[in-house]
This record gives sequence, structure tokens and C-alpha cells, in this order.
Amino acid sequence: MLERLTMAAFKTGVVVFLVLGVVVVLVQAVGLVAGSPGLVSGAVSALGMAMTVAAGLTGLLGFAMSYLFHWKPGED
Repeated sequence: MLERLTMAAFKTGVVVFLVLGVVVVLVQAVGLVAGSPGLVSGAVSALGMAMTVAAGLTGLLGFAMSYLFHWKPGED
């Protein structure tokens, strides 16, 4: 049961930081096309911290899971 819960949290974290990353890139692309430097830098200012924290916590959770569940290299 613990493995299912932590795997669900891990998958949720991956989705969150990937979606935030895509949003940042798309907003920056719109800012480039529109010639708006404020939009380009504002995307990172608004979402950069949340994206970085989500990625970091998800990475740490994945690392911890590898020890908790005794995963071996090459296992799925």
C-alpha cells in the first residue's frame, strides 16, 4: 500500500512539474512572438519557483523510493 501511495505522489509530481515547464515555455514563446520582454521574464518569475520545487521534491521522492522499495538498476 505504501508503494502505491508513493508512486501516485511521484507520478503526480512529475505531471505537475512537466505541465508547469510547458506553460513557462509556451508563455515565453508568446512573449517572443509578441516582442514582450516582460512576458518572457514574467513567466519565470511567476512559475519558476513552483516548477523548481515540484521537480526537486519529485526527484527526492524518486530517490527515496529506490531505497525504500529496494529497486535494482534496470528494473521497471
